[in-house]
Amino acid sequence: MIWKRWVAAVVGVPAVLGVCWWGAEPFAAMITAVAAIAGGELVIAQRRAGIRTSLPIAVMGLAGPAIPLIFPSGLRASSLSLSSMAGLAVALLLSGFVYEVAAAQKDERPRIGANVGAGLLCAAYTALFAGISLLREPIRLRSAPLIAGVDPGFFMVVLVLCCVWASDTAAYYVGLSMGSRKLAPVLSPAKTVEGAVGGFVAAVVVGAVLGHFLLGRALLGWWIGAIAGTAGQIGDLFESGLKRELGIKDSGGIIPGHGGMLDRFDSLLFVAPMVWLLLQIAG
Repeated sequence: MIWKRWVAAVVGVPAVLGVCWWGAEPFAAMITAVAAIAGGELVIAQRRAGIRTSLPIAVMGLAGPAIPLIFPSGLRASSLSLSSMAGLAVALLLSGFVYEVAAAQKDERPRIGANVGAGLLCAAYTALFAGISLLREPIRLRSAPLIAGVDPGFFMVVLVLCCVWASDTAAYYVGLSMGSRKLAPVLSPAKTVEGAVGGFVAAVVVGAVLGHFLLGRALLGWWIGAIAGTAGQIGDLFESGLKRELGIKDSGGIIPGHGGMLDRFDSLLFVAPMVWLLLQIAG
């Protein structure tokens, strides 16, 4: 099983970085496609658990990762106001409610609340992919990258990905070799406190080193590593708990050795939005 994980990484990582290098819009298109697959995995799992997810509400989340495609000049330069965007979201939500009222007429036991709740969960979860898309947009830093001529947005994505991968890998191997105290046995029995500490340390070290060499800001890299080492592991536990609730082992089987898209991106979904917020404050 481990060799499948490494083969998938050898094939998948260059593909992701290649699209990321291509530009912000192609990268956003790829992330939106990934979000659609991940949302589909969650909807299928919910329906297998007896929950008929409200699809009109669930698909609303795809607007998140598609933000760079919807607003290619940026949110601030867009002619759409926040009130008009909020009005559109409310209209879509109400459309979902109307759909559920109509669909409930065919059910012997209507479950409008459960269906809408499942749809909102799916929408919120897929909307978190917006953080990944937005990281690739051109950013301004107080210091220039040490490698001139390369868009800092590309380096930011590389930095965040490496921090998350370092945390996941270190947590797995440290926990496997010396883990003894369970971290969250109800949600994920295999995770240990020792593994979590090892994952945090690895993310911080990788973040500081790459932050210095790629962005010229070691302290910013340190903070990004700290976010990856904490929020990433919380995201992993959240998805583990969700899978246990739905009675599944993996969200899918599209990635050999990794499971589904949600299994692969669960940590990053919690990390990327927080890093983006950090950049708005400290960029």
